[in-house]
Amino acid sequence: MIEMLKQNANFHWYHVTNMSEDDRTELLSKHGLTEQMLGYANDRNESVRMEFDPEADEALIILDVISAEPEPVLTRPIGIVLVHGDLFTFAHRPTDYIKKEFTAGKIDGHLPDDDHLSVFEFLVTGIYPLMTMYGEEITEINRQRRAIQAQFGNRKQLTKQTNDLLHLQIQMIYLQNSLANNLIMLDQIRRSYKSHVSEDDLDLIDAVRVEVEQARDMAGLAMEVINAVTKATGTLGNRDLNWTMKVLTVYSIVFTIPTVVSGFYGENVEYLPFANHQSGWWVTILIMIGLMVAATYVFHRYGFLKK
Repeated sequence: MIEMLKQNANFHWYHVTNMSEDDRTELLSKHGLTEQMLGYANDRNESVRMEFDPEADEALIILDVISAEPEPVLTRPIGIVLVHGDLFTFAHRPTDYIKKEFTAGKIDGHLPDDDHLSVFEFLVTGIYPLMTMYGEEITEINRQRRAIQAQFGNRKQLTKQTNDLLHLQIQMIYLQNSLANNLIMLDQIRRSYKSHVSEDDLDLIDAVRVEVEQARDMAGLAMEVINAVTKATGTLGNRDLNWTMKVLTVYSIVFTIPTVVSGFYGENVEYLPFANHQSGWWVTILIMIGLMVAATYVFHRYGFLKK
């Protein structure tokens, strides 16, 4: 579906969602886009990239943004095409919210004059809120990590805590990769448009770049903390496993005693104490229990049953 969401004296903005064959035909014939450009802009798995042709007045920009449907991935690409002064944005269902962010886009509370707004200024002010969402997502991940840490006293949920931390690690990998690629992309946009836009427009790019750098630093710190917490969780799990193995070893020794005692009496060896006594069976049981209790006490005394 193609929507024209904005127009002024300088440009038109078209937003394309889940592009159909009819949409493709219209974009090719009416708006002058190329098959190659449409293929890159509408690709759900396209990597962050930019192609700029100042002579043809065309530019293709692929950026990663936060997905509105975070499973199975946290970030997804959007396509941005500048052709003959007009702006085209390409999205799918998980990223269709970008049209709302572009419409309300502003940097540090500054909303540009709509009547004299250039396409480049509109593009950058629209990208800015999309980049600030990374910081919000990292803050949410930190909140989830603190909630997991608060449950460390419950050993029964240790496996669940480990799985939750692994999920957060995977999310942070997506965020870090997307932020690094977006930062490179913003630098490329600045270099490509340096001689084609004003210094004020370049300052807007710098403001967006600062936001991405801050989010990248936040993501790096959050990842370090999550890795440390994951390592601590693994240490707790290993300690519990070692204690379990020690207990099993101790009781495998303790339960060997009845086998040894009954083995002697089962061989009909002469002169064994109480072998021919009327209550010999109960006496041997008491001997077994006494030796098992004594062995358990010795192991406990020397710390083999302690975590």
